[in-house]
Amino acid sequence: MLAAPSAHQMYHHPLPGPSVQGLMGNTAQGERPRIEGSEVELTLHYASSVGQQQDTAKDGERADGGFRIPKRLSQRHRDLLRAKSDDWERGTVGMLKCRLCPDAAFANWEDYKRHCNFSEAHPLDIHFCKYCGDFFARTDSLKRHQTSRPPECLSATPTEADVKRQATNKAYETFKNKLEGFLRGEKEVGTPFGQIIKDLLPSTSKRGSRQQNRLKAPRAESG
Repeated sequence: MLAAPSAHQMYHHPLPGPSVQGLMGNTAQGERPRIEGSEVELTLHYASSVGQQQDTAKDGERADGGFRIPKRLSQRHRDLLRAKSDDWERGTVGMLKCRLCPDAAFANWEDYKRHCNFSEAHPLDIHFCKYCGDFFARTDSLKRHQTSRPPECLSATPTEADVKRQATNKAYETFKNKLEGFLRGEKEVGTPFGQIIKDLLPSTSKRGSRQQNRLKAPRAESG
């Protein structure tokens, strides 16, 4: 919490011009005259300004509902952000949306970045179950899977798990190449990665991507 400085703190050093004490002499009625820019007025103005800053800066959201684009946004997060050229020039975007998953919108930058990194439609990294070889984009999901193993996991043999890991890794490399091509300006990526694995490996416990059947998105808009 930011606190307004006390009058003593704000006026620790003397101000130029006529002294405040001289201007604050008693009137004939024994009352001090109101002075524009007095300690009380400046203190209240400071508190009001801080309150406005806190209201507009929360979660990087502007008062009009837009979002300020963080200066330290990673290249991956910048590449996947659905934004026009004038959004980048202005430094704000009206909605937080992924270029690959246009139906999904996010309330703040943390939700958006989490989606970019951990969506099984286009995962940043993949992790494997040691029992069945199923992949997971999130380690907490992997932990839940291994704690409460589904029937497909319980019935998998070590050989089947190894074959599944190899096939998934190969498919992932192909998918990453397509994604990199899309970020260079190609029209679409194709099937979400989670759905690719579901189609490739029927024995997987994965239910497929919750995103669209195809990852389609327009080129970066210029206007």
